[in-house]
Amino acid sequence: MARHGAPRVPAVDQARRRLAAALLGAGALAATLLTASVSPAAPPAPDRGPGAASSDVAQLSRD
Repeated sequence: MARHGAPRVPAVDQARRRLAAALLGAGALAATLLTASVSPAAPPAPDRGPGAASSDVAQLSRD
């Protein structure tokens, strides 16, 4: 009698997939924590407040 459904994934392949998923999650968590804990390399520009968004309108050239 034939079995229906998806074929079984070998245990080694399943372990590799779990390890890859765990490493990916650990890397994402480490990157998030590192980003949150490191201060920026340069202070904000003196004409802008901290966290101020930059303008998306280009300045006109006065040539």
